Amino acid sequence: MASVECEISVGSPVQAEAALWRSLARSRGAVNVGFKRRGSATVLDNLYQSGCLKLRMPVPENRASPDAIVINTSGGLTGGDEISLAARWQSGTSAALCSQAAEKIYRSSGGQAVVSNRLDVQEGASAEWLPQETIIFNQARLCRKCEVSVAGGGRFLGLETVVFGRAAMGEEVNSGDVRDGWRIFRAGRLVYADVFHIDGVISARLDRSAIGACARAFGTILLIAGENLVALVEQLREVFVMARGRAAATQWNGVLAVRFLARDSEILRHDMVLALSILRGRRPLPRPWNC
Repeated sequence: MASVECEISVGSPVQAEAALWRSLARSRGAVNVGFKRRGSATVLDNLYQSGCLKLRMPVPENRASPDAIVINTSGGLTGGDEISLAARWQSGTSAALCSQAAEKIYRSSGGQAVVSNRLDVQEGASAEWLPQETIIFNQARLCRKCEVSVAGGGRFLGLETVVFGRAAMGEEVNSGDVRDGWRIFRAGRLVYADVFHIDGVISARLDRSAIGACARAFGTILLIAGENLVALVEQLREVFVMARGRAAATQWNGVLAVRFLARDSEILRHDMVLALSILRGRRPLPRPWNC
């Protein structure tokens, strides 16, 4: 049998890695969901889902305020992956959106993982955005944006968390690039904007007292509402005597913000649950939070 030799030139190692990255399959996913009022219950108005992103709405124990669960069937994201979610709460509805599990952002061989969320809360609606942790692995690259529009009489409670490496596995994030941004509008007016960006030697930067003070887990909870936020801040500060990490709360112009720093995700979750128990009126968290 004759043999055939073939020589392939791929140029420099950098060019070879870039060519490999372009040839890899990428995860794409989208969910567009709407909630409407039917009698005293909140039900689905519309649901579109594609690619790796799915949404399930189990039969609720509380039909007036059900939970909807977002699932990423790809098992995590890496450079070049893109997912997006759009949700609308019509007037008078009440529902929580949460994730099935922690989102994992893996090492990137090129490009960023892109996550885009757009939330619309109409007059008299009560919306909750309660995803679980986002875990950043070494050499991961993430760009995440969340834009929220809240009507003058709407109520929005949302959170985002970032965990750099799994402490139980002894992981450190020595390099990477993470950008996480919020923009919240109330009655068409921008009331909150925040961008967190860290890159380079991330673990060394997080050790600096002015940045992370050796923390590896960070969380933010935001409440946009017309209720007495001063009283809620006082309650939060009282319950934070039981916090295992660092937690602080403040409010201004109808916005309540709570920040968390923790050594690991377990401590972070403990402290955020303390805050959520106050802000959600002692109602139980969605089931995935207890798994």
